[in-house]
Amino acid sequence: MEKVLSSHVGVKINEWYKMIRQFSVPDAEILKAEVEQEIEQMEEDQDLLIYYQLMCFRHQIMLDYIQPVDFNKNRPSISTLLEQIESSREKLTGMLEYYKLFFTGMYEFSNKEYVEAIKYYRKAENKLGVVTDEIEKAEFHFKVAEAYYIMKQTHVSMHHILKAMEIYEKYDLYKVRKIQCSFVIAGNYDDMKYSEKALPHLEKSVKMAEEAKNNRLISSAYYNLADCYECLGDIDRAIYFCEKAVQINENERYDNLPHSLYFLSSLLMKKGDYKQGKDILDYGLSISIQFQDELYKQLFHFIKALYVDKVNIDQINQVFHYLDENKIYAYLEELSYDVADMFKSKGDHEAANEFLMKMLDTQTKILKGDCLYEY
Repeated sequence: MEKVLSSHVGVKINEWYKMIRQFSVPDAEILKAEVEQEIEQMEEDQDLLIYYQLMCFRHQIMLDYIQPVDFNKNRPSISTLLEQIESSREKLTGMLEYYKLFFTGMYEFSNKEYVEAIKYYRKAENKLGVVTDEIEKAEFHFKVAEAYYIMKQTHVSMHHILKAMEIYEKYDLYKVRKIQCSFVIAGNYDDMKYSEKALPHLEKSVKMAEEAKNNRLISSAYYNLADCYECLGDIDRAIYFCEKAVQINENERYDNLPHSLYFLSSLLMKKGDYKQGKDILDYGLSISIQFQDELYKQLFHFIKALYVDKVNIDQINQVFHYLDENKIYAYLEELSYDVADMFKSKGDHEAANEFLMKMLDTQTKILKGDCLYEY
């Protein structure tokens, strides 16, 4: 049988990656199957085989984002795919090295290891000169912006997200990324206390997501609207949109169900609806355990400690230790304020000041950003 040229397979892998970046699952699955069939008949090419392994890695990241948790039980785990790449004896160079660093950053981000994600993204940035494809550069700027947003490095995030959006706006096929860029832009405006500027971006995103009939994006749009309305002080509107997000996430079994349940429980507690808030808390805690989501398990413990147990300081400090150790400063800042506000409402100004100082200390860590740099 005549051998298939590796260059031919390489072109097909490029097409496969194009479908991955557009979140076109059926086309990506078809091309993946075709590539796997042709690799069996391909002339020997170690670099091409590593490129294939890297794309399998990226393909799984796409599926884990789009499809519910239960769908992926029979698929190889991302960690298994990463181990296969790491076990290669070949020293990666050029685009292969870039992809390995970039995709590993995406993997760390999906595991909520945000500092590790940024470390890999920064290493990938040093290799960005080998990237000639404009959309690939947009992908890089989007993912970096997303990570810096989580770490509350607001202006750095905004710098990268606007670069990404500028590129995506030139193309009609990247609607998902345009919507996701709008989420990051709006989130950064919220963090800058300009929620009134965030709202139009989110309203446009909801419309685009609904037109695309993309439930994952619709639920995220509702969640972000809820967050924006809380920032604007409209807690009833925030609860309304958060409940809509929870309903979709629950129906579809999306992996961000613990996130939306945590936010809903927190909103209900802040409103004073402790009974429903407790019901959501109990359900959300069981879901976070089921989904093996350690961050939200800790955050549900915080809600219980603050509202149900009437300020259980030992439990609160345990949660804060987890957040500090993992450098999840955005939540540490927010929760420190919530504890201070609770003590203030009880007339314990000394304890309130203690947690306000913790909040200010966390803000200093965020501003320094020293956790993100190795040099």
